[in-house]
Amino acid sequence: MGAVSCGAPGGDKPPKPAHPVFDAEQSMQLLKARDVTRQSGLARFTSTVVVGSAGGDAVETSRGEQDFGRGTAYAERTVSIPDDFPERVADRLGPPGTETFAIRARQVLVRDGSVWLHYRPVGVGPVADAMRSLGRFAGEAAPFGDTLAEAIPSARPQGRPVVREDGGRDYRAVVPGGVAAAVLPSGLGKMKDGWNSEAGKGQNGMFPMEIRLDSRGRVTRATMDLTPLLAQMRDVEGVKSVRATYELSGHGGRATRSLPGPSTVEDATKTLTLIGEVAPGDCALFAPGLASAAMVRTVPCARKHDLRVFGQALVGILGSRAVEEGAARKDAVASCGDQFREAPEAWVREAVPAGRYVVTGGSRFTGHIGASGKSNSRLRGQYTCYVRTSAPAS
Repeated sequence: MGAVSCGAPGGDKPPKPAHPVFDAEQSMQLLKARDVTRQSGLARFTSTVVVGSAGGDAVETSRGEQDFGRGTAYAERTVSIPDDFPERVADRLGPPGTETFAIRARQVLVRDGSVWLHYRPVGVGPVADAMRSLGRFAGEAAPFGDTLAEAIPSARPQGRPVVREDGGRDYRAVVPGGVAAAVLPSGLGKMKDGWNSEAGKGQNGMFPMEIRLDSRGRVTRATMDLTPLLAQMRDVEGVKSVRATYELSGHGGRATRSLPGPSTVEDATKTLTLIGEVAPGDCALFAPGLASAAMVRTVPCARKHDLRVFGQALVGILGSRAVEEGAARKDAVASCGDQFREAPEAWVREAVPAGRYVVTGGSRFTGHIGASGKSNSRLRGQYTCYVRTSAPAS
């Protein structure tokens, strides 16, 4: 009698390999997705943040390509602000326009014409702070930072993902309040004193986020409504909503942009000028990449320029008023107003919008107890008064 086989047809076929993302524990799937996305190499990306107000939407859009394997990126960032957007917030979001960034070895380079500026955060004060703020563009989760990609590693899936027909997955997740706050535009405003990053919307201070993966488990899209954070912020009057989107495509593609070579990179501290050193009547271009006008490039007023300085305001406050929040800026605004009205017509006629001026600068507080036991407080500030123009003198 011949032998009888009890094995099922195809019994020797090797088992199907586990999916690197979808077969992992659900709590680990989004973290695995980050790793798979990194392993894909280069990808194109678009990051958008929309800040809404009754006067229209301010929009920050960054798009380009980033190589996860090499840790490099090339991006163009555009800021658009409507005329009726809340003025104080608009000034902090930075000048409208487009800037080009390159990331290499976690160094942030910003194109300035035919050269690239390297900002090195040295010393202390408003200039150092402005330069240091550029560090947000060197991401941890992706080569180009300041996007929702930085929040994905902290996202926790909520329930099972939706399985799409193409084999991809759509996740509903939450992230801690501190992570959500880091995604906000840097110039939008500051968190209130004593704000607890966990005291946000939803259970245990977690904020909702939606994440889409393709069939290989690579990130292709993430969205987040950051509006609830506005209740925890100062100086955002007039802002109604904040929403962010991050999209990836073309995973594994080839680079189409060339990163700058060493011969085209300049030290920004040796190229630019402190705005507080610009004489009244002189013109300048905004320093590319900086959200503030702490540093500028001076140019003749007969050439295209972004701003014209019409005054400098030095503020000194002694005594109890020195501890008043915003006291130095309040005095500087009053001084700039007087100087605006007294300035030669040629210095202010280019103002855009007409009749509007900007005050920039900062203050430093010192205080001590004297021999008599009396508290002595001092507030000193240096501010610059200028008009935005973006037009050559006539």
